[in-house]
Amino acid sequence: MEERFPMKGGGTLSVRREGVRVHMEAERPVDNRGLYKVWLRGDQGGKLLLGTLAPEGGALRLRRTLSVGTLEQAGCWPGFRAEAPLAFSFTNQPDGKWYCEQHPERLVADPVLKAQISGAMLCRREAEGFVLSAPFGTDRPVKLPSLFCLARVERREGRLHMVWYFDGEGRPALAHKEEKSGQTTASGGR
Repeated sequence: MEERFPMKGGGTLSVRREGVRVHMEAERPVDNRGLYKVWLRGDQGGKLLLGTLAPEGGALRLRRTLSVGTLEQAGCWPGFRAEAPLAFSFTNQPDGKWYCEQHPERLVADPVLKAQISGAMLCRREAEGFVLSAPFGTDRPVKLPSLFCLARVERREGRLHMVWYFDGEGRPALAHKEEKSGQTTASGGR
């Protein structure tokens, strides 16, 4: 027997148990605001991430099959509620906040770089320019190969990302380095 539950944040979660397996399908309307994650919150304080909703058939959907034992260990069985909060906004964010830039090629000045960028990238506005970022892995091509030597590798949400800095006019810039030595130099030297 399938049961449907409303999710906090919008949408519904359908749950169907077959023996020791629990089939779940989360669905919410597409609103183009960003990425939504689905969480289970157990009545006894447990918490379990089911995953990220993805576009499918005109809606955002996520399907998971878990064992009753896994749900019990997470403290999310038999009593739980579901949530689908906005985890990442696609809209422009204020300085210092990452957002998904749908057309990063519009931001860069160099025509060669414009041609190399395909698809959305993470972006962060800064007072003196902006920063672009893309997941990094040895199993995939680099997003901006001509700027490989200028990239910094940073860990974000457990994954490696390449990060490129640009000035206010869209030209590549060197990453900022903060001095942490605590020493100051007098003018004129020694």
